[in-house]
Amino acid sequence: MKEFVGRARRMIRNILRRDAPEFASALSLVACVILAIGSLVLGALEHSLIIQTNGFITLIDIGNSLLFLAAVQRSSRNPDLTFNYGYGKYESLAILASATLLTILTFYTLIEAVNVFRQPPVAHNLWLLLSWSVLSLIVMRITANSLDRYANRFHMPMFRYDAELWRVDSWLELGVMGGLVVGGLLFMAEMTEAAVIVDGVSAIVLLLVTLKVPFTHGREAFRQLLDRTLPDEMQYEIIAIIAQNYRHMCEFKSVHTRQSGKDIFIEIDLVMPFDYTLEQLYALEANILSELRERFPTAIPRVYVMPCDRSCMSALGSTCPVKRDAQLQH
Repeated sequence: MKEFVGRARRMIRNILRRDAPEFASALSLVACVILAIGSLVLGALEHSLIIQTNGFITLIDIGNSLLFLAAVQRSSRNPDLTFNYGYGKYESLAILASATLLTILTFYTLIEAVNVFRQPPVAHNLWLLLSWSVLSLIVMRITANSLDRYANRFHMPMFRYDAELWRVDSWLELGVMGGLVVGGLLFMAEMTEAAVIVDGVSAIVLLLVTLKVPFTHGREAFRQLLDRTLPDEMQYEIIAIIAQNYRHMCEFKSVHTRQSGKDIFIEIDLVMPFDYTLEQLYALEANILSELRERFPTAIPRVYVMPCDRSCMSALGSTCPVKRDAQLQH
């Protein structure tokens, strides 16, 4: 019992800490709850399909946020003897599950939206709905920007996925506002049936657009479950750091990368002079590792060194490029 209480306290403490990754998921969850309840209640009272549909989309995001919060707590655990590369696969599983759930529920909501076309047209309070839509847009942009900051800080793909969901939702909110304005003008012109069609078509278009994000990120999450390396642009940055230190090594052999949640594993193979001391090798290693950690704060880099094959040795002496460069500097 004490262990359970202690674990619960640690979880709550991490959720309330602004410097912890759980805080970002908790913030997303709170925003989802507020927008979902407000949109569903307001859409039902004012008989606005487009506002209700927006609420259904946000309601789905509540499940996503709960799933992400649990995944963040799991994937943030440090590597151990059982899982040498950490628990980051929880993150990919959460994204894949979220994408699947979002796709299924979006199609269900799409069917419901089509059925609403059979309902008789009803006028609604345009200014109230527009005010709520503007407020929703502001909340969505703030949440997306916050998640972007946490994604850049912790390098967690799940935050980028959630941020893109919020960003797409914010763009869709502009479509909601446009649909409300057009529908309101049609109601004022007593073209009520045309107004209902605009409301329904706008809702359906919004649902179809939301499918892009889960399709894209769900496919990427599946590839991550197959143990994919870092994206090309990140690997280019790593190679650039190695290139800056190239004159201090005989040869750069290879680099192996892997991401598991917030942890970025980087393994670099170098060839160094066969007669270098550990102190000389450590100087180069420390320089490369510090630059990698500066660029990727959550990186766990390792440098592996092998001695050269002495092909630089001849009867005339050594042609080692590393030693020659060191002599020129002195």
